[in-house]
Amino acid sequence: MGRLLGLDVGARRTGMAATDELQIVSSPLKTVDTSALTQEIEQMHASSPFEGIVVGKPNLIVSADTDATAVISKVVTKLSKQFPSLPIHFVDESHTSAEASVIQKLGGMKRSKRREKGSLDAIAASLILQRHLDAQTYR
Repeated sequence: MGRLLGLDVGARRTGMAATDELQIVSSPLKTVDTSALTQEIEQMHASSPFEGIVVGKPNLIVSADTDATAVISKVVTKLSKQFPSLPIHFVDESHTSAEASVIQKLGGMKRSKRREKGSLDAIAASLILQRHLDAQTYR
């Protein structure tokens, strides 16, 4: 078993998270500009390979497109071409930003830090990735 990479893709920024080698727990990593995402993943994959990528997709359960759907599709197409051997999994990302906000508050993060752009994205990516792990547990 190897690590998985989780992504909360946005038009401007993408939150990144990763699992441990045993795929037990997900941890937030960082937030990067979406335009530089594939280069960032390439560097990370070269130093510590991933077994797969998990991407948050809005309204996956109800199959309705949103403004983010086109951006996510474009990023996924790019990733599929650049990393053809890595499977890409989708997870419904509903409410992950709201959950991430609660986590920040409960963790004692100052309001000024919470207001920074992208502060939620890596946590949301971690929640997306953890949803995937939890779903695998019950299969």
